[in-house]
Amino acid sequence: MHNPISFYGLLVLISFSANNLVHASSPEMVIPLLGSNPCTWGPSFWCASEENMKRCGVTAEECEKYASDVY
Repeated sequence: MHNPISFYGLLVLISFSANNLVHASSPEMVIPLLGSNPCTWGPSFWCASEENMKRCGVTAEECEKYASDVY
């Protein structure tokens, strides 16, 4: 005969797992795509314009440093 406690435990586990799958794919949980923030693209983006420097919090001196490191 089946043990009712282990059956109940299995039922709870299945219910909990299914519930987590539903919540993991819910529309409220939005994870931004890697690289969707252009400031994570690095010096090639930061130093392309003054607007980009301001947007990403980079100074002209830092861009000069990156340029001297590359060349």
